[in-house]
Amino acid sequence: MNICPNCGLANDPAAARCARCGGPMPAQPPADPRPAGPYAPAFVPKTMPPVQPYVQQPPILLHKRAFTWWDVCTVLGFVSSILGFFFASVALLPLGLVTSVLGFRGDKTRGLAVAGIVISAVGLLIKLMLILNEAAFLPDWFTNGIW
Repeated sequence: MNICPNCGLANDPAAARCARCGGPMPAQPPADPRPAGPYAPAFVPKTMPPVQPYVQQPPILLHKRAFTWWDVCTVLGFVSSILGFFFASVALLPLGLVTSVLGFRGDKTRGLAVAGIVISAVGLLIKLMLILNEAAFLPDWFTNGIW
């Protein structure tokens, strides 16, 4: 097929003028004397990297795993631990410790569970020291230092 450069109509290869617009048709290049077969480029540079085989990538997961009750316990334990330092420490610090320990079984918020456990344990130790100090069960050197 010979394509007209003016209007784009596909004309007969032997036509000298376009059937639609009458414009001159470009000369047809001579036929390729090489036999038809698989394509082999005439020149291949030596610096060309080898072709790597296609490796199918694993599919991208578009949905995320839902939170479990263990993760909810972790968040509840952490929040209870923090709030226990400011008010209702006798109730909130043990609640924070227990729910953080339960929440440690979850796999999404394990670091938050460890933080809740540490904060609750330190808060409970401080509260226990304050209660024992006010009840005069601890010696004076223990709470005020040796010197």
